[in-house]
Amino acid sequence: MAEAPRRKMWLDWQRGLAVLYMLQWHTWDSWRADAAATGQVHDLLGAVGGFAAPSFLYMAGMSQLLGDAAQERKGVPVGERRLGAVRRALWLLGVAYGLRIFWYVAGGAWRVPDGGQGILKVDILNVIAVSLLVSALFTVGLKPRTHAALAVLATAAVAFLAPVVAGWNHPPSRVLDYLYSEWPRGIFTLFPWAAFCFAGSALGRLALGEARPFTWIGIGVALAAAGWAGDKLPDVYAHQDFWRTSPSWLAIRLGGVVATSGVLQLVPASADRWLSWLRTMGRHSLLGYFLSIELPYGVLSRPLHKALGTSAGLAGVLAMTLLVWAASVAAERYDGWKAQRARAAA
Repeated sequence: MAEAPRRKMWLDWQRGLAVLYMLQWHTWDSWRADAAATGQVHDLLGAVGGFAAPSFLYMAGMSQLLGDAAQERKGVPVGERRLGAVRRALWLLGVAYGLRIFWYVAGGAWRVPDGGQGILKVDILNVIAVSLLVSALFTVGLKPRTHAALAVLATAAVAFLAPVVAGWNHPPSRVLDYLYSEWPRGIFTLFPWAAFCFAGSALGRLALGEARPFTWIGIGVALAAAGWAGDKLPDVYAHQDFWRTSPSWLAIRLGGVVATSGVLQLVPASADRWLSWLRTMGRHSLLGYFLSIELPYGVLSRPLHKALGTSAGLAGVLAMTLLVWAASVAAERYDGWKAQRARAAA
């Protein structure tokens, strides 16, 4: 398969969409009144917001593969590439705990008994970091077919073992919480969420070639159909929760994410003239994650918590979107300024 080193606009756009999914749900979930937590608007925002975490994990695995392929083209040795992948995963894990410490201090949790327990809670960044750490083992330095086979097997193993792991009544352990845990000890866990990362790594092989949008759409539709059909079968697990551990739920969500990749590949690169704002938000997704937590749920917006009706809540979502976009533009310009200074120094 021929490799295409050009930047893939559709991947930036899809990452930007994931930021929007996350941002709108966090804002709505925090600011809307309990009376607005029913009806079509609430259900629609919840359904769209549910694609944020799968999208981020899927694109993290794909980006790891694409980044490694770029380093391979430059002749970087395998050992150095693998070490770099491990370092990036550990850096992200450090960021996850660093942000928790910041929120612990800034949010005043230090004044509450056992408030520090939130620092150790497993969240989406923790799962992305550990998933990337694991996927580096079967991504970097392996032959394409070997990598693709191992990535698919890892995806299937995590998906089908998730209900089994969820049913394991393990002793309290912050390490075992990474495998599976319930609120408040964890929000996201490796089972089943790591499967999205491993699937993205596998599909990264397809992304290395020329755009094949209908292939992606076909894969996505097939996954979603298989998930829908699987949910109609009798339960086969002792612990089966459709919304948290079901392989059918995972296949449906993954199918939607993969199909979105295909649809975005149908959009010509020239459309970036109109979609550059989305690309900018996608390039600064970590900043978007921080702001989408700190601003809607933080102390600065406390008067708005659970206080807005449907119309005002939607206006709040729009206002938060504009604010995060402005922050992303500022970050983009700062990065450009740093790069210009580096070139001048060189």
